[in-house]
Amino acid sequence: MNNKQVEAFLKLQPQLKSAYAEISLLSKKKPNDQLNKFKLKFINNMLSQANELLGKKYKPFPDDFDLFDEDDMPFNSDIVFMLSNYIECLEKLRCDNIKSTNYKWYWVIDGKISDHKTDHPTIK
Repeated sequence: MNNKQVEAFLKLQPQLKSAYAEISLLSKKKPNDQLNKFKLKFINNMLSQANELLGKKYKPFPDDFDLFDEDDMPFNSDIVFMLSNYIECLEKLRCDNIKSTNYKWYWVIDGKISDHKTDHPTIK
């Protein structure tokens, strides 16, 4: 990964986690309700950014899913399902691009361990 990709990741991952938490609450109450177009626009924007970062190698369903169709509004439970997969795939990407030095974890940027600290890996 390069510095620009790491910066994009650091912005996108918490946004996806936040959206997941919010939609999960809606899904628990009413899993078969549809999301409104306003929220779907932002979800699709985040997914588009994630698709670019993840590429075919890390994308959860590379040949079957890119974005939600606004003409066929998804259910809350559909969004929760896809967001959870994207969050896990982003974490796999992160774990594959970090290294430990002196018991601390750092991003590997352009093939070299950087000074950008991160958490320990959660996926091997």
